[in-house]
Amino acid sequence: MVTRGVFLLVALAIVGAFAWAYHHDAQLYSRAPMVQIGDPNETVRELLGEPSSDGTCGSMSPAPSGCVNEYVYKYYYSIFQPEYEVVWFNGEGKVLGEQHIRRPY
Repeated sequence: MVTRGVFLLVALAIVGAFAWAYHHDAQLYSRAPMVQIGDPNETVRELLGEPSSDGTCGSMSPAPSGCVNEYVYKYYYSIFQPEYEVVWFNGEGKVLGEQHIRRPY
């Protein structure tokens, strides 16, 4: 009986993780086009959530001139061909540009 309960809990956790990843990717895909040049970084975080990574420009692709910081958002369902949304910011914290990146495996 305990084994069946543990199996059920593990199965529910796996299904929950897949459902969360699907929901995350669907929201990221639908909201990424809403990011506009000049938007403050707070607006980007409200639209897209917390970035997968937040760091220096050019970590995924060449960044526009004047870039000081970039947010990288990972699509979790893109295992075999990784996909990302990258948003670049200037020194004032305003969006310089945004790009969808699909890396070859």
